[in-house]
Amino acid sequence: MKHNTKKWQASLLCITLCGILTACGSGKESQAEDMKNSETIQINETDMGAQQENGTEEETGGMEENRLIGEQTFEVTLEPLGKVTFASYRPDTQQNPLGDALFEIQEAGGKTTALEGIADNNIRANEIFNKVEAVSFPDYNGDGFSDIIIICNYSPSSGPDVGTGYSEARIYRGNEDGLFTLERELSEVTNSALAEKTVQSVLGFLGAGKQGEAQASDWKQAYIDHLQKQDPEEWQGYQLIYLNDDEIPELVEIGTSEAAGCVIVTYADGMLEETRLGRLNFTYIERSGLLCNSDGNMDRYYDLVYRMENGRLTQIAAGYYGAEDNSRVEFDADGNPVYQYQWNDVQMSQEEYEQKLNAVYDTSKARQGYEWDGWLSREEAAGTVESME
Repeated sequence: MKHNTKKWQASLLCITLCGILTACGSGKESQAEDMKNSETIQINETDMGAQQENGTEEETGGMEENRLIGEQTFEVTLEPLGKVTFASYRPDTQQNPLGDALFEIQEAGGKTTALEGIADNNIRANEIFNKVEAVSFPDYNGDGFSDIIIICNYSPSSGPDVGTGYSEARIYRGNEDGLFTLERELSEVTNSALAEKTVQSVLGFLGAGKQGEAQASDWKQAYIDHLQKQDPEEWQGYQLIYLNDDEIPELVEIGTSEAAGCVIVTYADGMLEETRLGRLNFTYIERSGLLCNSDGNMDRYYDLVYRMENGRLTQIAAGYYGAEDNSRVEFDADGNPVYQYQWNDVQMSQEEYEQKLNAVYDTSKARQGYEWDGWLSREEAAGTVESME
């Protein structure tokens, strides 16, 4: 009996311990679950607070503040306005994907003036605004009042050039009233002339600070004006060479066919002179003033030597060689055609002809007039001219 009582007490003790352990485990799980729920609530509250804060900022900040281009917004001193804020804004593409950038001058008294845009209603025809590349406030015309140069980057919105970017400069002229007028024609000419648009290249094209260097700017402008008038269907490219020893290059126009030939454009006494060469091939001796037009076809060939004097090309010698009847050309033992040679209207042998040619034009020093497919486009040629010192 005593043995059974002890057994019963032991069983009761085990049951009691199990109950206590179960209660403890349940409490820990409940506490962990409560902590988990509490953490989740805290995270959600933080997110909601951030969202509410951002929403308030958008509502109070306004669309223009969000569109402000900070890196192209400046506090500057403009003559005659004094200290102002020049502000650049991205276009509102939600209103129109072809919208253009907006530029404002904000004065201390609260007066705000928007600069005139390039396009009507500030909506481009087929271009998407990418970015403002540069803004500058020079006095490019030397009248004592600040001017503004802005360079933006755009991409075509449709057509074969979609995805490519190009730069565009716009020029504003300031006056004594602190107003800025968009120089449309000058901006168009500048963009056409310059292959690379930077503030420096635009200022160089405008001749800023070079009023005393009229002679240098005259020949540049003459070449640029000439290039702008050329028919792209007639000329496949251009090159700049130095025939004589001055710092003004000569312009080579390369025709689209042998019949069109090449034209050498020179500058002298404030005027351009043009010399048309036969066909497309010529060589020259750099800074010697000498050029040789060597070409021909169908067994009739020539070497025409020119000398540049006072900015003008003059023919000084002429040689011709070939077959009198190209349907009956004779050949020597080595298979070379037998030609007749004539230098300055005098018949002679091939050896004598070559001696006469080299006496006036050292062919060992000659260089090709241009590299095939290495020529410049019209815009590249104008830009190269403008960038020259």
